[in-house]
Amino acid sequence: MKNARIAILFIMSAFCSCQKVIKVNLNSAAPRYVVAGNVTDQPGPYTINITKTIDFSQDNTFPGVSGATVFITDSNNNITDTLTEGSAGNYLTHTLVGVPGHTYHLDIAVGGNIFVCSSTMPQPVLLDSVRTQKSSFGKNIDVVPYYKDPVATGNNYHLTLKVKDSVSTEIYIHNDDLINGNEVANTLFNNIDVKTGDSITVELQCTDHKVNQYYDNLQQTIQQNSATPANPQSNITGGALGYFSAHTVDRKTIVAQ
Repeated sequence: MKNARIAILFIMSAFCSCQKVIKVNLNSAAPRYVVAGNVTDQPGPYTINITKTIDFSQDNTFPGVSGATVFITDSNNNITDTLTEGSAGNYLTHTLVGVPGHTYHLDIAVGGNIFVCSSTMPQPVLLDSVRTQKSSFGKNIDVVPYYKDPVATGNNYHLTLKVKDSVSTEIYIHNDDLINGNEVANTLFNNIDVKTGDSITVELQCTDHKVNQYYDNLQQTIQQNSATPANPQSNITGGALGYFSAHTVDRKTIVAQ
C-alpha cells in the first residue's frame, strides 16, 4: 500500500531551502502528520509547519493542522520558547536565537500524538564565491559555488539554487568524507534555463548528520522508479513524516556571465 507522501515535499517547497515536489502514484492511506521546521543562525522568528497527508484523489491542498502545542528548547542554556500559531499549521518562535554549536529540541503534542526531535547546529562554513560557466552539455550555464571545508571532520552540506524567481528542483547534498580540509567546487547541475544577465542566488547550509541523511534518503526516493517508493526516513520520532533542522546559512547572489 502506498502512503500519501507528497505532502512532505509540498511543505518543504514553502521554505527558503527550496525542496523538490515529488509526484508519485499513490493509494489511499490513513492520514499522517507532516512536520517541516528550521532553526538557523539568521534572525527569527523560525517556523514549524504541521500539516496532514491527504488521499491521492484529492487536490494538492494540504490542510494545516491547528491546535498543536509546540515547544523548542535550546538545550545549551535550557531556554524554552513556546510557539504561537499564525496561519493554520504555521507555528512561530518568539525569543529563540539560533547559535552554532547549540542543540535544539523540538516537542509537538497534537491529536493525542507526541513528536520529538533534536538537531545540533554546526559551526558555519562560508561561501568563498559563486561563479558561472558554460555547460558541457547543450547551451545552458552551470552554477559553481566555492567554499573551504574545515580540517575538522564530520561536516555536512545542503545547497539550494535560485535563478531569478525559479527554484531548482534538485537536491544538492555533500559531506566531507572525501574532501575533508580541501577547497570545494560543486557544480550545481540544474533544470533551469540560465541565461546571461540572470540573477542567481546560492545558499550553503551546514546541517547535522541526521538532517543530511534525511536529504539523502529523500533524494533516493525521488530517483526510484518503483511504483511504491518508501517515505523518506524522518529524523522526528513518534510517527510523523518530515524533518527538523538546526543549520547555519550563508548565501551569495551574482549575475550570470
